[in-house]
This record gives sequence, C-alpha cells and structure tokens, in this order.
Amino acid sequence: MLRTLRIRDFVIVDELTVEFGDGLNLLTGETGAGKSIVLDALGMAVGLRADRSWIRAGSERAVVEALFEFAAGEAAPRCAAERGVEVADGGQILVQRELPAGGGGRVWINGAPGTVQLLRDLGPWLVELHGQREPAGPSVPERQTAIVDERGGQGELVAAVRRAHGSVREADERREHLVRQAARRAERVEELERVAREIEAAQPRAGEIAELERDALLLRNAERVACLLEEIVQAAYEGEPSAAGLAAAAAGRAEELARIDPALGPAAQQLRAAALELQDAGTTFRDWRERAAFEPERLEGIEARRAALERLCLRHATDEAGLAARAAAARRELDELRSLDAELERLELESAAARRAYAEAATALGAARRKAARRIGREVQEQLSALALPHARFEIAFRPARGPSIGNAGPELPFSPAGAERAEFLWAANPGEPAQPLARAASGGEWSRVMLALHVVADSTEAAPTVIFDEIDAGVGGAAADAVGARLAQLARRRQVLCVTHLPQVAAYADRHLRVRKEVRGGRTRAAVEDLAAAGRIEEMARMLGGRRPTAASRRHAAEMLGAAGRAPARRNA
Repeated sequence: MLRTLRIRDFVIVDELTVEFGDGLNLLTGETGAGKSIVLDALGMAVGLRADRSWIRAGSERAVVEALFEFAAGEAAPRCAAERGVEVADGGQILVQRELPAGGGGRVWINGAPGTVQLLRDLGPWLVELHGQREPAGPSVPERQTAIVDERGGQGELVAAVRRAHGSVREADERREHLVRQAARRAERVEELERVAREIEAAQPRAGEIAELERDALLLRNAERVACLLEEIVQAAYEGEPSAAGLAAAAAGRAEELARIDPALGPAAQQLRAAALELQDAGTTFRDWRERAAFEPERLEGIEARRAALERLCLRHATDEAGLAARAAAARRELDELRSLDAELERLELESAAARRAYAEAATALGAARRKAARRIGREVQEQLSALALPHARFEIAFRPARGPSIGNAGPELPFSPAGAERAEFLWAANPGEPAQPLARAASGGEWSRVMLALHVVADSTEAAPTVIFDEIDAGVGGAAADAVGARLAQLARRRQVLCVTHLPQVAAYADRHLRVRKEVRGGRTRAAVEDLAAAGRIEEMARMLGGRRPTAASRRHAAEMLGAAGRAPARRNA
C-alpha cells in the first residue's frame, strides 16, 4: 500500500510530504486548496500522463516520489520482479519521477533507472485510480473477466481451461514439427542414407589417420629404415662382437669377481640386467627387420586412404570415432522418419482429444461466468440505488475472446488461455438508453461509484492493495452521501482507500483525515497537508457543513456524524 508521497516544485507545492495509513484516507479542503494536486502527483508517480504546466513557476523540474509497502503474497512485488525490478525482502517499491521543464523526463524504481512505460505497466499493480483522471484499474477486459471469475469462484474452471489450452498448444506444436518433417522427409531420407552409406563404406577406425601417416612416413623412407634396422641388429645382437655379447661377457666376469668380493654383487647384477635388456632390444629390432615388408608401391594407396578419411572428417566436422557415431545417428533418424506416419497419426488423435478437453472446459467456464455475471449485475444494481444512481443500469456482457478459433467435430470456439469469452462491463446512465462500455460511457463520478459498488460486491484478490477515488461524491448528498462513506469504510477493511471528498457525511468515515490548505508565505502561495486529530476533524467537518466560519451547531452536528459513523471523538484518530 501507499505509505509516503513526496512532492517538490509541483504547481503550488514547493515541498510536501504526505503520510498515508491503513484503512480509509480522506482528503478534504476548500475548493482550489490543492486536493487535486495530490492526486495528480500520485498519478504521475504511477505512470499516468504528466503535464509540464504542473512545474512550479520559476522551477526547473517537478519531482514526485512514492513509497509503497506490500505484504507477503501480494502481486505487485512479483509483477515488478517479472519486469526486471529488484524488490527488497521487505516488499518495498520506491518510485521517483522527474518532470523537467526542458523536455524528456526520468524515472527511478528502487533506485534503478526505469522508463515511463515500465511505470505504466507496473502502475495498475500499485494503485487503482478511479475518477476524472486516466482510470488505472479494472477497465481492461482481462481485469473485468478476472473480477467475474474471482467473485464467481471459477478458479478451478479457469485453471482447467489454462491446462487444456496448454495441452492443445503442445500437441499442435509437436504435430506441426512432424508435418514439417514429413514435408521434407524424402529429401532428408536420401541425405541420411547417403551419409550412412558413405561412412559405413569407408569403415573408419579410431586413430586410423595417425596410423596411415606413420605407415606413409616409413614407406617414404624405406631404404634408410632398412639400413638403420640392419645396422642396429648387427651392433646390438648378431654382429661379432655384439653389444649384447660383450655385455654378457662382462656380466659373467663381474659375477665371478662378486663371488670373491660380495660388495660388487649389485654392480654385477646391473651388468647382467643390461645384457638382458640389450638382448631383448636386439631381438625386437631383428623381428621387425624380418617382418617389415617395405613395398613402395603401397604408398599411393595409403595416401589415398588418408586423404579420403580426412575429407570425410572435414565434411562431418569430427574425427574417425565421431564418424561412426554420425552414421549411427543417421540410421536412428532414418528409423524415426520411416515411423513418422504412425507418430503423426498418434499426435492427430492426441490433438483431437486435447481440443475436446478444451471445448468442454471452456464451455463449462463460460456457463459459470454467465451465471456469476447475472448475480454480480444484480448485486451492483442494488448498490447503485443507494449510491444516488437509481435509474442507471449496469450489465455484464460477454464478447468472444480475441485470437484464433478451434473446432473438433463441433462448433468453433475462440481459443484463449483465459477461455472462449471476455467480460465487458456495460453502462446506461438513464432509462431507455442503450448500454455502452463502462469506461466510455460513465462520467468520472459515475465510474468511481460503479467501481466502489463492484469492490463492495466483487472485490479482487489480485488487484492493487490501494484504491483511489476522485469525484465519487459528485452530485451526491444526504443519505446517498452517507451510503458512499459507509461503503468506502467497508472496502477500507480489506484495502487501503484514498478519496477526495467535499461531503462531511463521507469524511465522517475516515480512518485518517487529511486537510489540504493554501497558505501565503514570502509572497507566494503554497499548498500544505495537515493530518487532523479528533478536534481538528470536527472543526473541518463543521466548515464543510456550515461554510468558512463553523458554528456551535455545525460542530455538534459534525460530532454526531462522527459518532454515527463509529468515529466518535473519544476514539482519537491515529
């Protein structure tokens, strides 16, 4: 809810801070005192249009700052976070908007730069503003439909429609994917078969290119390799004397010496091990010499094989092991494509079942909505008589939801996650006139009173926690004024309510009574706001009853009105 509003250099305000409390906050004051300035400033803070004529004469800019606090589970912090606004754990949202004389303007939300559009998106979750200004509240069809659903208890039906809508979308998306696959299936099958055949014909082995490179290197150096092998075998194993033979002879003598002097035993063992190592190495090179077949004519085939494998790896952007995986993947996709017809048929059945489920859920929701709309319409109509609108007519009509339509062996239905229809509030101010959309046909005062009646009979749990009414008492007096005040107080038990009023009957119901007044200081007019205590309330209400100079009678009458409203002076206003 709104806690603090700070205004600087705004019309006749040089600097002003207004604190708001829970319940019903009422603004009163003489005509022209500046009550509308407070609401204009608040409207600017929640993204409504700003007028540069509001900048105080001689100032460079007007600045408005509004601090909101929200309880756990309220929608505004969640909506702010969804739009990229960081919200502290305490649930506070601080909005600052600056209107410079030179054009442009700046917005900050919780200290971070924002845009007016972001503020406009977030504004309806911060406050509902009803009156002569731009309505910020349930004027759009989505909110009107939500009011009908919440009041009618259609939560489970709405959830069922949303689930069915999602199932249809999911089935259709999978089916469309398969249809696209089927459209290019022949071409894709040919491509996959070519890939699989090409790789399988090559039969690549992991590491084969490296082996081929080694073989090619040997073949290119065949003569030198043969010469080196012969020299190594002769020197290490077969020659007279050979390294292995010399090492064995030395080892035998060392072992004989070690029998005379055991201290030389380890050295003799080293010689014997070296002799054995030389013998093993010599036999290895001998076997390699006898086994190697240096055929220079094989070089061309090896080079061709290596080039072919390298081209294949480059084409598929992988190595020899990856080629095998690519062929296996191609075979799997071929199997899927060949089973496409059966899968497509299964999805057609699934889509048809999802459409039937949507049609059933949407039809049930539509019937429940119409039943709830008739009841809400009757209840609002009853409220309007008490709110000085006895001849007006309020109705709730339904229009097809925007978007495509779907059918499944039955009538076409609009296809929307919110159901097949959207609610529209209609209004006729006088008998015999056709009902028109409320937002277009109602005056500011009528709009405010209809919204009050709606809140009384069908308050929304998802709406903003603060509701603001302007001009709600236009053309109202007597018992109707008392009815307006009583209903504002009733609503204020669930929400924070701000209201500008000229009527003492309404002012009597305030939980917090704020008086706006003008004063002249230093030759300039300034607006000020005073939070009235009990005596101050009586004096202000007496002024509202009897003019600028309250009388003893008007003061007694004011005290009686406060008592009748349950706001007797003994219960000091906090």
